[in-house]
Amino acid sequence: MIKKMRLFKKNRQILPYFSKEAWQYYMQFFKGQGRKMIAVSAGSTAQATLIIPILLLVRYIFDVAIPAKDVVVLIYIGLAIIGIRLINAATTLFLRKINIKIVTTAIFKLREDLMIKVLSLSRSFYTHEDQRVLHTRIVQDTERIMRMSNALISSLIPAILISIGLGVILLVLNWFLFLAILLFFPVIFFSSRFMGKIVKKRVFAYQRAFEGFSKGVMFVMKFLDLIKVQSAEPYESQKQIETLRDLQEKTTRRTYFFAVNGQVQTFLVGISGIIVIVIGGISVIKEIMTIGDFFAFYIAANRLQSTINTITSSFANIVTGNESLITLYDIASNRETEPYSGNKKIDFSGDIKFESVSFKYTEKPVLKDISLQLTPNSRLAIIGANGAGKSTIINLILGFYAPQSGNITADGIPFLDVDFQHFRRYIGVVSQHPLLIPGTIRYNIDYGSEWANEQDVLTASKLALAHDFIAELPDGYETQIGEDGVLLSGGERQKIAIARALLRRPKLLILDEPTNHFDLLAVKKIMQSIQDIDYSPAILIISHDMQVVSTAKQIFILEDGYLNPYKN
Repeated sequence: MIKKMRLFKKNRQILPYFSKEAWQYYMQFFKGQGRKMIAVSAGSTAQATLIIPILLLVRYIFDVAIPAKDVVVLIYIGLAIIGIRLINAATTLFLRKINIKIVTTAIFKLREDLMIKVLSLSRSFYTHEDQRVLHTRIVQDTERIMRMSNALISSLIPAILISIGLGVILLVLNWFLFLAILLFFPVIFFSSRFMGKIVKKRVFAYQRAFEGFSKGVMFVMKFLDLIKVQSAEPYESQKQIETLRDLQEKTTRRTYFFAVNGQVQTFLVGISGIIVIVIGGISVIKEIMTIGDFFAFYIAANRLQSTINTITSSFANIVTGNESLITLYDIASNRETEPYSGNKKIDFSGDIKFESVSFKYTEKPVLKDISLQLTPNSRLAIIGANGAGKSTIINLILGFYAPQSGNITADGIPFLDVDFQHFRRYIGVVSQHPLLIPGTIRYNIDYGSEWANEQDVLTASKLALAHDFIAELPDGYETQIGEDGVLLSGGERQKIAIARALLRRPKLLILDEPTNHFDLLAVKKIMQSIQDIDYSPAILIISHDMQVVSTAKQIFILEDGYLNPYKN
């Protein structure tokens, strides 16, 4: 519990404004896209030059066509400008399509990497981390990063390149007027930097509040029966309303400061436009520049203002996405992976050996110097009080944890050398609380055994004494079972879990309190059916039911961390 609280406290700490490591991690997903990105950048830069003929045409209109009252020329020039704008729009769409493909490919690779990471993290990590928060971060933050990437690649970078091009054009048109605008830019830059730090804090607070909201919704849906049984609706409703109020407050602050930042930047950029009008107007009055030159410069400056507004409007998505990237990198860089990383694929026969194994989760030892051996075709049972460490032995066999001392081998091969993803295919597990997946009965039985055919599923179901009740259902094996198998009884859920374990014809069958939901007659039938399995796996039974463990050839008792033969 102490460790869990420490992790949550860490989650509340404000993350750094920028993380070089997080961005290096993200940029690896853009490998192979370099040429496309360079081509798009070049295209965006070239796109800026499309304004040059427009400016020349505008100058010609005011300096030549209008004074000459040449209506025909005006119409032709108008049509030419429309044509140039159509070319510009088509170019923008073409470049945007390439940008979208670049971003979606990178996000796919990011999500793929995170999913692989989630599957590789240790059981210890998940027991100490809030899985609802983890779920929200992976789902929501990758979406925010995608919006950030679109803002960067589709808006910000092209806008910066176009702004540079427009700056060069403005410099050529009138260097003095351009210098007047340029002197005002440091004000825009430093105000943006100052507001950025404030907005970042609001974004961080909003994201944490949103995680709390998402966690609350998942809690209500998962524990709805408990809430109703305990008549806790008023309490839970009040708790969730407080979470919603917090989210409302954080959302309001974040959105307001985004608006403030936008208005500040728009106001400052607008001042630069006023500078152009005032100084340009004075230049025309003093005949330093023609009215055509002034309008051409003003249009180019107005386009520059528009691109700067694009840059500032990208700010919100970039700040939010940067925050999400740093958060996700904390998950991606986590080193709490599974304890074993061997690569030896063994044709497991069912032989498991513990030699002087000791294990503890915290400071208190759970297992003390235990030795145990399961051999092919053997039946071994372990009894003991709740919390004695019986399930810990199962977790050690499955490689979820590694002992602090002692050795565990499979067919004489040290666990350190074993490829556990391959090794677990030879093991069938029926847990005390069966894990069922929303979907059909068939999907739950053949999950992880996609190679199984119709006959395989039927055979396993009959051995688990599940076929009869399944056959009586209107949709049979295609019956939907609901979340966690809520549409089935406890005994039916247990039978499906047993069928799933037997389907893969395991060399080692682990039964952890397998008959919790059965009456005495059902217990006798299910244990007899398991004993009659033709491929004779090694069987490890964990139970407090003496009728169940009496089928074992060896019985051990686990007390105070020590494992000894049961002599009664």
